[in-house]
Amino acid sequence: MRLLSANLKSTLIFLFFLQTLVASQKLNSYKVEYATFDEDNYGSLDNLGNATITNHALQVTPESASQNFNMFHNSGRFLLKQSFRLYDTPFNTSSNNKTVASFNTSFLINIYRRDNATAAEGLAFVIVPEINIPLNSSGQYLGLTNSSTDGNSTNKIIAVEIDTFKQDFDPDDNHIGIDINSIRSVKNESLTPHGFEIAPIGAKFFNFWIDYDGVNKIIQVYVAEQAEQLGLTPPKPTSPILEYANLDLSKHVNEYSYFGFSASTGNFSQLNCVLRWNLTVDYFPENKKPWLTIALAVGIPSIVLMTLFGVLLGWFLRKRKLSRTSSDILGKLKSLPGTPKEFSFKELNKATNNFDERNKLGEGGFGMVYRGKLSRENKEIAVKRFSRGNLKGQDDFFAELTIINRLRHKHLVPLLGKLFSTHKLYFLNSAYRHYE
Repeated sequence: MRLLSANLKSTLIFLFFLQTLVASQKLNSYKVEYATFDEDNYGSLDNLGNATITNHALQVTPESASQNFNMFHNSGRFLLKQSFRLYDTPFNTSSNNKTVASFNTSFLINIYRRDNATAAEGLAFVIVPEINIPLNSSGQYLGLTNSSTDGNSTNKIIAVEIDTFKQDFDPDDNHIGIDINSIRSVKNESLTPHGFEIAPIGAKFFNFWIDYDGVNKIIQVYVAEQAEQLGLTPPKPTSPILEYANLDLSKHVNEYSYFGFSASTGNFSQLNCVLRWNLTVDYFPENKKPWLTIALAVGIPSIVLMTLFGVLLGWFLRKRKLSRTSSDILGKLKSLPGTPKEFSFKELNKATNNFDERNKLGEGGFGMVYRGKLSRENKEIAVKRFSRGNLKGQDDFFAELTIINRLRHKHLVPLLGKLFSTHKLYFLNSAYRHYE
């Protein structure tokens, strides 16, 4: 059984290492920094709706009216053209236990109300499944959803909204929120108690930092005001204004998703300007060999089962062989004339003081001889311990033993008894002094 445990332990350690090695996927890291914007950035960014790049900024909604559109009831998006694989299902885990990527972003915004009018509606940092924009997504929908789709789990959208117009479900007209498939935030926070007014009369600039930890499934939002557009970026605050835990991207967005911004105006308007943007995403490489994942998913458990079966089969066969060997040996011992007495190992161990080296008398054929004393009979004995590894052949051994058992001589000590265990043979002779 000890051998089985050792083999099984070694096998399981190896297979665990193999599974861990294969299951682990190295994350790729993507980093982009837009210190300013110009028309060259259309090469990496898709503009949707009425979004444009004007005056070195992403104008997510129009910054001025034209013959094609006005300032009201508009929506727009800017999205990176590259999609990112945001989670992975290791082949040796359940589909509910996905490994999720992490990201962090920072951006400088200016939300400007024209002619001191009421501001509306808002701007959002988004993760979306496709490069498109829903129809009729202006007003309260922030370019995210519309009256038909809002709240649907099939939207596969997560957003951090910066809202400047109060709806019935909003805390006020100056708040941020975490949106999942809906403009009704799962958590929001008014900026007024923190001393920020996002869309005041006159221009103001605000830095936002959004950090998402895919391991701990938590998103944090930080805000700091910047004195001037081209001024120094203030340090990131030590504490987030808004934090939302247990946000598992794998449950809410597509495996391959896009990052960017969306915004809208309604009955009132505002300029939704992104002046600077940095983004870092630790994402999973494209799964170009799904067949390999499937093969490993089937193959490694099969190897585990086959290996365990092999170990158990080997243990069973070895145990059966030992059992047969034991029966053969015991049968031969019992066939000896005047069958010697059977002793327990406990008795022999006690008699020889645990086969103490100081009690060793010498080494004979097939094993060591120890001095001992049977306390019950008050008899001094010599115990010969035969090592199974030293036996050249059981037939030769028993032939010699039979001869010794039959011999009677004044200089030969008689055979008192025997013990057979799984690993050793023991024979007792009286009067060890004669042996010496």
